[in-house]
Amino acid sequence: MNAYEIVTIAVTAGAVLFGVIDYLRTGSALVGLGQSGKFWFDHLADMPFDQRPSEDELDAPIPRRPLRGRLS
Repeated sequence: MNAYEIVTIAVTAGAVLFGVIDYLRTGSALVGLGQSGKFWFDHLADMPFDQRPSEDELDAPIPRRPLRGRLS
């Protein structure tokens, strides 16, 4: 085996070992998997009813812009 293969195997084995130790130390790595969605999206079902946005509200119209790349 050349040095590249040894380094690849060592890094892979180290990552697997680190992952297994981290998984066993915290109890379960999958416990908090579904609880991080509020960072990206607010789910309407999780919000109180009086704080939900109105579904009947109209959006503001999209402003028109002049087309680019035309001479006239």
